[in-house]
Amino acid sequence: MAATASRRRPWRWIGALLVPAVLAGCQGVAPTGLDAVAKRGTLRALVFGADAPYSEKTDSGFQGLSVTVLDAISTELNDTLEPAKPIKLKIESAASVEDGLARIRSGEADIACGVAFSWKRQQEVDYTLPFAMGGVRLLAPAGNDGTPEALSGQKVGVVDGTVAAEKLRGLAPEADYVSFATPKKALAALLSGEIQFLGGDSLWLKANQKAVAPKSELVPMVPYGRAGVGCIVAHSNPKLRILGSIAIGRLMQGYIDNDASAVNAINRWVGPGSAVGLSPELISRYYTVVLSTVAEFAKS
Repeated sequence: MAATASRRRPWRWIGALLVPAVLAGCQGVAPTGLDAVAKRGTLRALVFGADAPYSEKTDSGFQGLSVTVLDAISTELNDTLEPAKPIKLKIESAASVEDGLARIRSGEADIACGVAFSWKRQQEVDYTLPFAMGGVRLLAPAGNDGTPEALSGQKVGVVDGTVAAEKLRGLAPEADYVSFATPKKALAALLSGEIQFLGGDSLWLKANQKAVAPKSELVPMVPYGRAGVGCIVAHSNPKLRILGSIAIGRLMQGYIDNDASAVNAINRWVGPGSAVGLSPELISRYYTVVLSTVAEFAKS
């Protein structure tokens, strides 16, 4: 998603401050972090399978909002670093949230996208700018409002290791929680009738509602909690976090400026006509809030 020169202008001061430091770090005898990515020529990325709208497996690879973001980050790396050979994006699916976090910490993978923020995780990994806002809610049978009282004694599915699972257990402790290792297994359990309640990220639940529980309702009206959703990198790779955040910022700026490529790429997964169905005004408002906290920007 290449941005025009005019749309890059609001981020020019970030590049002036940070890109020289990133480039300087690519000089050394023992490449690590982003230096190793440039030398290897591959950005090893993780997504979480069956985690629509963030990612989903296809015959040719992966697609979804997280993949759109990773494409933008890959482009940013090549444009900024100008490596001897183009850095290619290699995407794999993590077996679970904990597996993804472990592979990032160990250096087996460089970046993972579609990860909800938590202060506990922040101690283990670094986050880029968030590119989405998730809320902790549930798919529940019609007539159940999803409040702690209504969940008491009910069997509620959650994906192990997620922010939603932790939040629900803390705020609705009387429910009977059933953990699933992956989003795919949790969705399959809801579809089969093994569980009637499924807790998780609001966008994820909404994106999959029609396929697995069309008669269910998304509750409660006010989420149990909200958290930004972004990409994570190891503490030892701050340069990748910097360029990742710049790429996400450019993508959001493009959406705000009504750049066709950015608007189409985002709307495909969460905008009008998608399973999530957010309005462009709501998406732009969120992106404006995010950008206003980190940079001066203006709508073209």
